[in-house]
Amino acid sequence: MDKQNSYIVGGHRFYMSMPVESVLWNGVDNYKPFIETEDTIEGDRVDTLDSCVFSLYVDTVSAGTELMESSKVLAEFDDDTAFISVMTGGKGERIFQISLNREMRDRGGLLVIGEDYRNCKLYAGACNGGGHGHFVLNNALMLLYALFTATRNTLLIHASVAVADGKGYVFLGKSGTGKSTHTRLWLNNIPGAWLLNDDNPVVKIEDDGNVMVYGSPWSGKTPCYRNEKAPLGAVVRLSQAPHNSIRRLTGIQAYAALAPSASSMKWDRVMADGLHNTLSGIIQSVGIFHLECLPDADAAHLCHDTVK
Repeated sequence: MDKQNSYIVGGHRFYMSMPVESVLWNGVDNYKPFIETEDTIEGDRVDTLDSCVFSLYVDTVSAGTELMESSKVLAEFDDDTAFISVMTGGKGERIFQISLNREMRDRGGLLVIGEDYRNCKLYAGACNGGGHGHFVLNNALMLLYALFTATRNTLLIHASVAVADGKGYVFLGKSGTGKSTHTRLWLNNIPGAWLLNDDNPVVKIEDDGNVMVYGSPWSGKTPCYRNEKAPLGAVVRLSQAPHNSIRRLTGIQAYAALAPSASSMKWDRVMADGLHNTLSGIIQSVGIFHLECLPDADAAHLCHDTVK
């Protein structure tokens, strides 16, 4: 017997289903604030696949080993967050092998996207249980969300977000730059500031043209899973320096500051075009800044006073 939940993240609905007895259900507390309820349904609900961006079924028995035999590797990504191998299957389906690192790939999961791209399947038989299984499932859902919202004026972005004065401020930077540190400086020094998300917020251009930033179920090592949103006030790219200084970026510099932090399948033409259009729309609507800074209160005050 299977259990299915419907979730709303950044205004987009997706479904996830798997056997009701699976232990993987015990590791999805971060999604609970985003479960769709009668109170969160806006307007008339059409309860079909057409009403969602994707639907994921988790097979907790099969490891999908047979799919590997006829697949061809297109690209591999191995960094400090995950190992992902991108493959094409014998029938042309797109396959992602997901694990914590390359050494654990045989105990990872296989995410398959078929011709009906919204009907996706995760073969989790090799990782059904324990922390690694939860890691694989979480990354599969995050990957699907990034892919299938790329053409919907939406970015899943690697950043930290503080809300102050009624607006959300997004802090970007390479790993180790100090995004979370700078956000904490805002929380400690800017009156009324609070944390919306500390790793993967959603930025979306709404139908009315306003740009909003949303919390998400994905917040890295900081357990901050707020189903809330705020108008996007500014985007700030951080870099460490022996001083505090800030400047506004325009044109290609603004694009280059924002683009590397956006998650998408950039080698897919349709999704890459969608990503480009969304990035361009955000840059035209919101200030993009570069902050060179020390990890101190003065940096937070300088940034806040400049971008607010």
